[in-house]
Amino acid sequence: MSLEKPNYQWYAVYTRANAERKLYNNLKENNIECYLPTRKVHKIWSDRKKWVEEPLFRCYLFVKVSYKEFFTALNTTGVVCYVSFGGKAQAIPESQINNIKAFLAQSEHEVTVSYERIQKGVSVEVLHGSLQGIKGEVINLHGQSRLLIRVDSLNCSIYANISREEVNVLEEKNMQNEFSMIRSAVS
Repeated sequence: MSLEKPNYQWYAVYTRANAERKLYNNLKENNIECYLPTRKVHKIWSDRKKWVEEPLFRCYLFVKVSYKEFFTALNTTGVVCYVSFGGKAQAIPESQINNIKAFLAQSEHEVTVSYERIQKGVSVEVLHGSLQGIKGEVINLHGQSRLLIRVDSLNCSIYANISREEVNVLEEKNMQNEFSMIRSAVS
């Protein structure tokens, strides 16, 4: 008899309103790996101004579980359900979670979340700077070049301003390779 090694994958869970931080702490107490992406926002009230840390994605939290912890995470107070498509919980690639972490770890670019449909951009990899190594898309939004990372499971995108000099275009290389292959096949 052989025992299968648990396969850990990232999933997004939908939380009750404003319960992200409490749920994060509850999951940590249950020894479940989780990730709550946050950003600092400058809030202005009538009597004061203050920097506040708030969740990047409202009512969502990421958990890394195997089949063993799947229902433990689901039954934790504050979890509404897993984000699912066709009745099945949708796994999130580790690379997307790492890109979100890298995006938020840098401090020189302000990160914005958008739930609108954004046209496909040019595939790039960041060569240097605080976002070095991240692969995403460069789009022109409101007259500025932005590095865009799509989070398909949440049907949203995060983006930050970036200069064209910081990136290496990936699609053009593929197109040049295809054109050279076509030319060699024709000749």
